[in-house]
Amino acid sequence: MTTLAYQLEQKRLDNFKWSDGSKLSGITALANDEKGRIRKQSLFYLETVSIDSYEDDIYFVNNTDETLRWVAPFKLYRNIGEARAKLGDTSDENLRKVTLYSDDMDSVYHDVLPKQGVRIGSTHIMYDSDAMMQWFIHVPYKGPDTHYAIWQFNIVEKGGIRGTYPLLWDDFSKPSHMVSCDCLFEQADMPIEVNIYEERCTMLDRLIGSFGVSNAIFILAINDVLYRYGVGWSAPYSESDIQAQDIAMKLIEQKPENAKAVKAVVQAVYDFWFNEGFAKNTSMQACEELLSLYQAQVASQKPV
Repeated sequence: MTTLAYQLEQKRLDNFKWSDGSKLSGITALANDEKGRIRKQSLFYLETVSIDSYEDDIYFVNNTDETLRWVAPFKLYRNIGEARAKLGDTSDENLRKVTLYSDDMDSVYHDVLPKQGVRIGSTHIMYDSDAMMQWFIHVPYKGPDTHYAIWQFNIVEKGGIRGTYPLLWDDFSKPSHMVSCDCLFEQADMPIEVNIYEERCTMLDRLIGSFGVSNAIFILAINDVLYRYGVGWSAPYSESDIQAQDIAMKLIEQKPENAKAVKAVVQAVYDFWFNEGFAKNTSMQACEELLSLYQAQVASQKPV
């Protein structure tokens, strides 16, 4: 399968119009979806725009009435592990993975207007005809039961797509041809958003200067957990760096053996910096993630 990562010049086209009668694209489209288009609108869809007789550009279209803060046509990660980065690895290659999105930020679009399409790639009728092609797309938008979520779209089609390709219906249901369209709003499921990329990289550079590469990665990974779970307060990403440093130091010193002991460490750090009980509602799931990070960091320091 070809998972597509694009290094294309960004392009935007305005005034896309959803057509209820358009034929569904993709070999997996089903007849009931075709009928459903008469009464449904697609909140987001892909549309192909012909370049020449052989090649089409693929546009992601915002068919809502709201401006999208960003559109990321690649896979987002919840933590450095999902990006295949490792604690204790000080190589340049690993450090690049720790930043999460270094290879993809040029393809991020900001402030995508209603009815505007943004180019996310292209397909060639001859070269791509036999390939199973995959796209990941993430956008921030509301969900059926939440005012804010990140929608994760996974598209797989042989030979790419042609014409109009719905990603999500206006009742938040999934078109049957989609591999998946997931509404991520639980803290445990939310990825690190692209809009904090620069802030996060700046923090990593600062931590490396103060603590060295290995410890900096450990502290950054802890801060990722604090940020995703809103531990203590909903601060900007970089404003919990001091707490992340203290938690890292105390985990190494106190050698916790379970999530309950980790929670005691987190609470003690926040009690010191803020008011007592400030982090008393820290979820055990966050503490489990912190425990796993601590264990991986310790293991990475042991001689082979």
